Amino acid sequence: MRSLWNVAVRRVLGVCVLCVVDVISVGAASVTTQVVTPLTVNSRPSSLIQASASLDRLQSRAKHGHGETSDATAQAPADIATNAVSVSPEPPINKPVTAVTASPAVVKDNVAPPVISPPPEVSVNKPAVAVTAQSSVAKDSAPKSAAPDAEPPGMKKFVPFPPNVTMPIRVGVSLFVSNISKINEATNTFEGQIDLLYHWYDPRLAFDIREVGTNRLEFGYEAAVAKLPTIWNPRVTITNMIEKESQVFPGLFIHADGKVEFIQRIKATFETKFALAAFPFDTQSLLVVMLSSKYNASEIDLVQDPGDINTSGLDQDIKVKGWKPQGISFKTSRVRAWNGESLRQMESRVAMQRAPSAILASIFTPFLLLLIVPTIITFFAKSDIAPRLTAWSGSILALVALNFTFSIRYPWLGSDSLVSQVVTSGHVYQLISVLLTVTLLNPPIAERMGDKFIVAELVGYLRWVIPFGFLALLAIESLLTAYSW
Repeated sequence: MRSLWNVAVRRVLGVCVLCVVDVISVGAASVTTQVVTPLTVNSRPSSLIQASASLDRLQSRAKHGHGETSDATAQAPADIATNAVSVSPEPPINKPVTAVTASPAVVKDNVAPPVISPPPEVSVNKPAVAVTAQSSVAKDSAPKSAAPDAEPPGMKKFVPFPPNVTMPIRVGVSLFVSNISKINEATNTFEGQIDLLYHWYDPRLAFDIREVGTNRLEFGYEAAVAKLPTIWNPRVTITNMIEKESQVFPGLFIHADGKVEFIQRIKATFETKFALAAFPFDTQSLLVVMLSSKYNASEIDLVQDPGDINTSGLDQDIKVKGWKPQGISFKTSRVRAWNGESLRQMESRVAMQRAPSAILASIFTPFLLLLIVPTIITFFAKSDIAPRLTAWSGSILALVALNFTFSIRYPWLGSDSLVSQVVTSGHVYQLISVLLTVTLLNPPIAERMGDKFIVAELVGYLRWVIPFGFLALLAIESLLTAYSW
C-alpha cells in the first residue's frame, strides 16, 4: 500500500514539474531583453580617413539595403553600422527603451551578449536608418520622449558645456576635398564634394569598453541627426554654402574616452571670390568658410593639430578642365558678430591654377588673323589706297565683334585684364595703320611731305617696325600679366 502511495506522489510531482517548466519557457519566450551586438575593437587612432571610410560604409549599405526586413526584426539597410550597438525590437513591457540604435541585429542561436544600457537617444521611426527598440505594447503604455521637432518654434534644447574641460573648448577641424566638378567665374561659385570632420571631448559620454564590447559607437544619417541635439556640439556652420543646392550626409562617432567625432559628407555649391586681374595666368582660392555662430571665441576655439593637418588635403584624382589643383591651406581668424561678440572662423583655401595655353590660343588666334591680312596689304603689297582702307575698315569691324565675343565669354573681366589690354592695343595698331595708309603710304600726300628719298627711307623703316613692334608689345603685356601678380 505504501509503495503504491509513493508511486502516485512521484507521478503527481512529475506532472507539476513539467507544468512549471512549460510556464517558465513560455514566459521566457514572451519577454526579450536588451541585447548588445559586440563591436570590433579598433586599436588604430581616429582620423578623417577612418571616419570617411565608416561614412562610406553607412552610405553604401543604406543605399543597397533600403526596405529589406527580416522575419525576426525590422532590419536596417544591410546593417548600416556593422559595428554599432543594436537592440532587439521587443524590450520588456514594463521597461520601455527609448534609445535609438545605429542598426538592429538579429540574435543568432539565442545567445545574447552582455546587456548594457546605452545613453538615452531620440527615437527615429524610420526603419531604413534606425529602428526603435519599443514594442507595439510599449508604445501604447509607455510615455513617449519629446523629439527636437516637437519643441516650440525658435526654442532649442540647451545642453551645457562638458564638465572639467578647459575653456575655450578646442574643436579640431579636418577637411578633405574629394571632388571639384565645376568652377564658375561668372557667378563666383564652385561645385564640389568635401568630407568635413569636427572632433572634441565630452567626459560625460565616456563608457566602459569591457561592458559595451567596443571602443566606438556609430550613428548614421537620421540616427546622427537625432543624436546630435542631445549632446553638446560646437554648432559650426559653413557660411558660404548655397543650401538649396546642397546634399549633406552626416555621421556621428562616440569613443570610449569621451571623444566625439562629427563628420559631414557635403556635396554642394560654394560661393567664393575670384581675383581675375592676372587672367589667364591666375591662381584662384576656392573657399570653405566655417564659423561658430552659437559660441564666442572665449567658449570654443577652432584648431588643427598635426593629425588634423595630415588628414586634410585633396584627392589626387581631382581633375577640372582648364585647372590644376595646387594644394590646401587653412586660416583661422575672428569676426565680429552683430551683437559685438568675437566669433571664431576658419577658412579652407583650395589653390587652383588655371591652364593658360588653351585660353591664350582662343584669344590670340582670331585676334592676329583679323589683323594679318590688312597688315600685308598695307606694308608689304603694292596696292592703291582704296583696297587698303577697305581692308582696315573690315578689320576694325571684326575687332569690335571679337571684343563683344570676349565680353560675353568672360563677363567677369575688368578693364585691367589681359584681354582688355590686347583689344585696346589692337585698336591703336589699326588707327596707326590707317593714318600711315592715308599719309606716308599715299604717294600724292607723301610727295608734299618733303624729300622723296627721306620719305622712302622712313616708309621702309616703318614697314618693319610697326608690325613687329606691335607683336613685341603683345608679348610684353602677356609677360607682365603673368609675372606681376
